[in-house]
Amino acid sequence: MRLKKFIKVSVTPSISVKDISTYLFKNVNLLIALSGILICYLLIKILIAGFHREENIRLHIAEGDNLKTVAEKIKSEVPEFNKLTFRVLGRLFKYDRKILPGLYLLKPGFTYLDILNQITNPLVAQTVLITVPEGLTIKQIARLLKKRLGIDSARFVSETENDSLIKSLGIRAENLEGFLFPDTYDFKLNKTNPEAEIVRVLFNGFRKKVLPEIKKKPDADIMKVITLASIIEAETRYDPEKKTISGVYHNRLRKGMKLEADPTVLYALPEPKKRLLYSDLKYNSPYNTYLNKGLPPGPINNPGLQSVIAALYPEKHNYFYFVARGDGSHRFAENYQDHLKNVELYRSYLNEKKYMQEK
Repeated sequence: MRLKKFIKVSVTPSISVKDISTYLFKNVNLLIALSGILICYLLIKILIAGFHREENIRLHIAEGDNLKTVAEKIKSEVPEFNKLTFRVLGRLFKYDRKILPGLYLLKPGFTYLDILNQITNPLVAQTVLITVPEGLTIKQIARLLKKRLGIDSARFVSETENDSLIKSLGIRAENLEGFLFPDTYDFKLNKTNPEAEIVRVLFNGFRKKVLPEIKKKPDADIMKVITLASIIEAETRYDPEKKTISGVYHNRLRKGMKLEADPTVLYALPEPKKRLLYSDLKYNSPYNTYLNKGLPPGPINNPGLQSVIAALYPEKHNYFYFVARGDGSHRFAENYQDHLKNVELYRSYLNEKKYMQEK
């Protein structure tokens, strides 16, 4: 008799939609908790996610800007920046009505939360340390600050024509050329008009550090002193020679000779040049000291304190001429014949330098 083998098969019961609904309903609190945790995790991840850049991002917020316009400005600089996320977070945390106009620097690694905190907190005094070198013109300072701070360079130049600041010095001038003190400054950025603020900071630097030195000589003419100081500044960065060069110009002024200072011609020319041509010396301008006797109408740059002191206290000597050596210093001469010899030495230096470069 053949026996039948019975195989026991285990069957997994099917789960219906009804079963799932019942389970979720019974565990709704757990579901809500898990959802909350997930949402918090995603929110925190978004808030602390940094945007990595090699340089600072300059953000200028104008009066009337809102979350949408701010987001668009950031997006133009940071392609991966999500405008919608920024706006949602701004509204969620009630930042949308607290935006303050001003100039801001978003440092590498900034997050959505960093931006929102920065542009809405009036107590955050953001500063940037910048050195304004000696001997720059107003336009050169404007270009420097535009590059470093993102300011409007044209507006900066316009702010230097502030009549009230000019009149406070008791001078007649078209702008503050010569009266913006070169130094290292901590510029506060969160201002509605950073250009005007920076001009005032530089001007106050002049009033605090330069004006007291000039006032030590009661007979000193502030415009003449700063104009001569600016020429000295342009001629040399070598401080030990500044009083010697000042003495040359004082001697020439006393003798009624033309100053024949190359930097004054460079300032007068419509386009900047590294080296003058002989034809440039005939350029018609009141600033051209090859054509006109005496000092030019005003400063040709913004000189440092050492140049101002040199203009006030020239070295006493009999030099009337000087020419570069090629190492930053100069050779001085009492007469034109000796000056021509020094010029030949400088030309020999240039020829030798050129030969070594081509060798």
